[in-house]
Amino acid sequence: MIPDMKIDIVYLWVDDKDKKWRTQKNKWLKIIKGEKPIYTDAAIDARWRDNGEFMYSLRSVDKFAPWVNHIYIITGFGQVPKWLNTKHPKITIIPHEQIMPADALPTFNATAIEMCIPNIPNLSEHFLLMNDDMFFNRPLSPSYFYDKLGRARIRFSNHANRCRNIGRWMESVDEYNQTLILSAQFIENIFGKRVYKYRPSHGIDPYLKSTWIACRNHPMITGQIDSQIRNKFRTNNEVQRWMFNLYDKINNRAVFIHSRAKKHSRHKIINFFYNAIFMPWIRNSPVYCTDTSTARSALLKSPTFCINDSRDTDETILRDNAKFMAERFPEKSQFEK
Repeated sequence: MIPDMKIDIVYLWVDDKDKKWRTQKNKWLKIIKGEKPIYTDAAIDARWRDNGEFMYSLRSVDKFAPWVNHIYIITGFGQVPKWLNTKHPKITIIPHEQIMPADALPTFNATAIEMCIPNIPNLSEHFLLMNDDMFFNRPLSPSYFYDKLGRARIRFSNHANRCRNIGRWMESVDEYNQTLILSAQFIENIFGKRVYKYRPSHGIDPYLKSTWIACRNHPMITGQIDSQIRNKFRTNNEVQRWMFNLYDKINNRAVFIHSRAKKHSRHKIINFFYNAIFMPWIRNSPVYCTDTSTARSALLKSPTFCINDSRDTDETILRDNAKFMAERFPEKSQFEK
């Protein structure tokens, strides 16, 4: 590792129960409805639902990543978690207004907010971006995220059913994959190299601030970024932060590591052989799940994991997930009041 390298964490967080926030969200949804190609799931409750994960996520940081330099929490509408110790020297609240242009506000679009992360004052060159539903699951050193040259260690999987005809491929996939393809298109247009086979593993991702700045300011990209920052809700015509990882790969500022999550379907025999064959890749790969009750075996030894919320998440799953988090991270962290 680079001597004295500082690594920060950036979170995005929202309190969906806040009446002011809900009023503004519903107002703007009516205003822009039909005017832009919005994600199918751009405005479902699960997009912003606060299930209490954030407190447990910070507990996981405190327990397993004490080397983290500083934690920045991006919020809007004056929101702050009630349980958070905002006076802690490692915690800084970043209002949307501090990093986003005035004409982009209010916003309900995480992709738009992410594009403005380098505007955070004093953000370190090396930083991890975490959703509030992501967790450290065992002691990890900075070398899990950055190599000895300070390059980001990016975990990826491969796109299934790729098609050389980009237009036809776009038509056959969902909106999220469309944004990944668009991100890769920009990289191909700039460098003349195809990087479509890669897709991000859903986990705690390392970045270089200087790359974000260089990439988003590139004359072939800056117009796209400026436009999507002003999208109130997600659309299928946006680039993902994945583009910055691809930019780093092309410029030898990242090391790409093939990642395979442990299979935990109901087909136990298939799971056994799959997990045995791909154990070298599974051992250090993040786990992504919606229902912890069906993924407990995969969650036992994973380095990091994400408990995703979706339109299919019911009350039973939410209760099971809450119970799992409370059992996994019972100790109060230094970041709580």
